[in-house]
Order: sequence, then structure tokens, then C-alpha cells
Amino acid sequence: MFSIPQGPILKLIIDFIIGLPPTKIRTGEVANAILVIVNRYIKFLGYFTIIITIIVVELADLFLKR
Repeated sequence: MFSIPQGPILKLIIDFIIGLPPTKIRTGEVANAILVIVNRYIKFLGYFTIIITIIVVELADLFLKR
């Protein structure tokens, strides 16, 4: 038989769109990639402009802020 889930089933998808030409964004920073985050459980979709050389600590900070 199938087991009964004990909590919500979470589905989080994170992907990058890379290879874009460098673009200056509103904050004056240069971005050349887009971070896409999809959470199917709470129906959240986020697009964030980033620089391709972002490090993991900065990526985690960006994810938690937004």
C-alpha cells in the first residue's frame, strides 16, 4: 500500500538563464544572468537578475531576502 504523507509535499525548482549580454540594472550593478525560482507548493515564481560570478553565500542571501 501507499504511505500517507506526514506533511506538505514541497517542490522547489531553481534554474539559471545564462549567456545574456551584460546589462546595467536599476541599482547600478551589472547583470548578465537570471535566477529563476519556482515553488509549486505555495505557487511562487521569482526572477532575479544576477551576475554569473555570484558565489553561494551571495546566492543564499539573495534567496532569503526575496
